[in-house]
Amino acid sequence: MQPLSPLLLTRDTEPNFELLRRAGWSVNSIAGRYCVAWRGRDEVVFQWHQDRWQRVGGRGSGDEL
Repeated sequence: MQPLSPLLLTRDTEPNFELLRRAGWSVNSIAGRYCVAWRGRDEVVFQWHQDRWQRVGGRGSGDEL
């Protein structure tokens, strides 16, 4: 494979769970690029996409990080 292959340039980085913890979330369940996190009464499913966490479901508040 060429060093500058488009496949290598578009690959997502590893999920950074520390970003969620810094925002006050407690990470409970992890499955690849997805995780379930709690903060107070909020329970949210996040997806790691393009170097940030995006909310994909759950109840309560929680946007992109």
